[in-house]
Amino acid sequence: MEALKAIFIDKLGLEQHHYEKFAKEIRFKEIKKKQFLIQEGAVCDFIAIVTSGKLRSFVQNDGVEFNNDFYLENNFVTAYTSYLTQNPTNCNIEALADSEIQYITLKQFNKLIEDDFAFLKLAKYISDIFFIRKCRRETSFLKNSAAERLELLYKTYPGIEQQISQYHIASYLGIKPESLSRIKLLTYINK
Repeated sequence: MEALKAIFIDKLGLEQHHYEKFAKEIRFKEIKKKQFLIQEGAVCDFIAIVTSGKLRSFVQNDGVEFNNDFYLENNFVTAYTSYLTQNPTNCNIEALADSEIQYITLKQFNKLIEDDFAFLKLAKYISDIFFIRKCRRETSFLKNSAAERLELLYKTYPGIEQQISQYHIASYLGIKPESLSRIKLLTYINK
């Protein structure tokens, strides 16, 4: 909860009572490895923060999985488009290790905002995080080589190479695992 408290007070300039009011609404959930937080076709009605563990978001096409995001400790996690539209999601969010999250439902969050517009700062902060990550990823696929996308991944998620399997990283980059191995070897040789 300390990471969340720091966001409220240090990043957003909200006061202790805002954090305490939010914390009263927070629920906790444990997710076992390979368990889904949400699956394609469900409507997402929560925003969460990962307190421990790691999760991935992926879409499926013709039985093939394509990773499109990772959620590590202290990252917000949600199927954000579904959350905003209240339409079924087209993605799956799965735990890559036993994980714990703290979450708030859409209904609870909207009630907090209705009672105190200061909570809009948190809503904007979360929205900005997801928007920026999405834009960076899209732009990297249009402009960057796989090696440059890997470098961006390392900057976006420091230490990810020790937490996430090469198979999942390759999927996120849109390449095969053997291509990832070549890129890493060439990067090592050129340093």
